[in-house]
This record gives sequence, C-alpha cells and structure tokens, in this order.
Amino acid sequence: MYFESGLVSILIPNFNKAEFIPATLDSIVSQEYTNWECIIVDDHSTDASFGILEEYQKKDSRFRVVKRPNEILKGANFCRNHAFSLCKGEFIQWFDSDDIMYPWFLKRKVEYLQNHPKMPFVIAKADLKFDDDFEGNRKFAQNLVSENPIDDYLKFRLIFLTGGPLLRRNILKESGLFNLKLRRHQEWELYFRVVLNYSNWGILEEPSFKYFFHSNSITSNFQEKSKVVDSELVLFQEVLNLPEEKFKNHISKSTRIRLALKYWMVATKYLRARYSLRFFKMLFMEFSRA
Repeated sequence: MYFESGLVSILIPNFNKAEFIPATLDSIVSQEYTNWECIIVDDHSTDASFGILEEYQKKDSRFRVVKRPNEILKGANFCRNHAFSLCKGEFIQWFDSDDIMYPWFLKRKVEYLQNHPKMPFVIAKADLKFDDDFEGNRKFAQNLVSENPIDDYLKFRLIFLTGGPLLRRNILKESGLFNLKLRRHQEWELYFRVVLNYSNWGILEEPSFKYFFHSNSITSNFQEKSKVVDSELVLFQEVLNLPEEKFKNHISKSTRIRLALKYWMVATKYLRARYSLRFFKMLFMEFSRA
C-alpha cells in the first residue's frame, strides 16, 4: 500500500471525551514536527465531542474526523483498526483522546527512527497523572529495558503505554492490529505481538507526553476483581493461542506451562468453568508436546 515518507499518522478513537479532547488536539497542533495527519474515529459519541472534532477539522486540514461506519462493531479497537485502514503515514502513532503530547513528542521520535534505520520502533516515557478520586492501582512502573523481553513482558515487568511507541508501518503489517476480542489489555496484547517479532527498540528517557488515569476510565472501571479476573482469562487465552509460525520468536515451553497452570488455577478458584477447562486442555497439550 502507498504511504508518504516521513508522515506520522496519529490514530485516535473517541467516545464522549468532550471534556478532554480539546487539550489533546491542541497538543497535536503544537507539535514541533509538522508532517503529520491525525485520523480520529468517533464511536458515535452522545456528548459534544463530535462537534468539537469537526471544528478542529475545519481549522486544520491535517485532521480527519470520521464516524465509525455502522457495519463496524462498536468499541475502541474497531475504531483504531478502522483509523489505520485510512492512514497514509510511514510512522504510526496510536494515541488516546484524553492524553497530552509535549511539543517535542513527535520530533524526537521521528529523528530517532530516521537516525536508526534498523530500529523497528522507539518508545517514550510518560508523565503519569491520576485523578484525585482515582481508585485503581497507582503503582505503575514504566520499565522499558529488558534482556529477556518476552518473559519480562508476560510478567508485566515491561509496560508500554498506548502512546509510548512510534512504530514503522511495516511493523503492524507483520504483527497485526488490535485484537477485536479484547475489551481490556488490548494495547498490551498488540505490543506483545510486536515484542514477539522484535526484541530491540529505541528508548527516549525524558517523558514526552502526559498519560491520564481518570476515575471513569476503562483502566479504573475494570479494577473490580471479578472483571479483572475475566479480562485476564480472555487475554491469556488469546496469548497462548497465538500461532507460533507467524512470529520470529516464541514463548518458551516452560513459560507456556506456567501460564496455563496459573490461569487454570485462577479460573478454577473463581468458578469460571469454561476457562478452567480450556486452560486445562492447554496444560495437557503442553505436557504432551515433544
């Protein structure tokens, strides 16, 4: 597919973020690197955010605002993947509709990739901002360095925030887009597939954007234990079912056994019979493999 050299495609899903989206878009307009397009797919918002988006599109042609087509199911992952299908950039920047880019955010990332042509992507750290009434987990480390990236990623020792990486377009062509079965951990799962293919990446240590944890965000709402359990069972079912032949590196057998055993025990403890059976079958298959 045709893409424009040097162009950064900023891809954003939006649903009812009228309170936050102006600051996000203002931070994009203020970027020192100006060769960008921003595609925002609105998930049929019921607040004023779509009108706000249209106003920015009128003022700056680099913004492209579209409503999620009715034939595409509702949800951020569907919106993100649709945005990718419309973009033309050499570089892909996923971003959330309530976060803030610092002025150097794109410039330093693009300069890094242009100066390191063999690096698949570069990742920047963020300033983490929590609402006063945020009740979720505030112990959130941004570990970006690892000698064993697959194992560390699976143990949540490596954490990539949504807007952290700037990726070359071909990386997503190889590793795939967002998993449409997931409602939580979707960025984690996508970036894990990237890590399965690429064990080295560039790092910008200085925080380059603000990442917000809101009291009404998905991250916060899913803190309820039963929902956390269900989301992790779905996630690791998908992880253990990834076809090995599609990736350059693989999850070790010992790690696969550890994960299957762990989530069989979790599913059994929380009376999730369907998942208990699935993870038991995975565990049996791992022990049966030569």
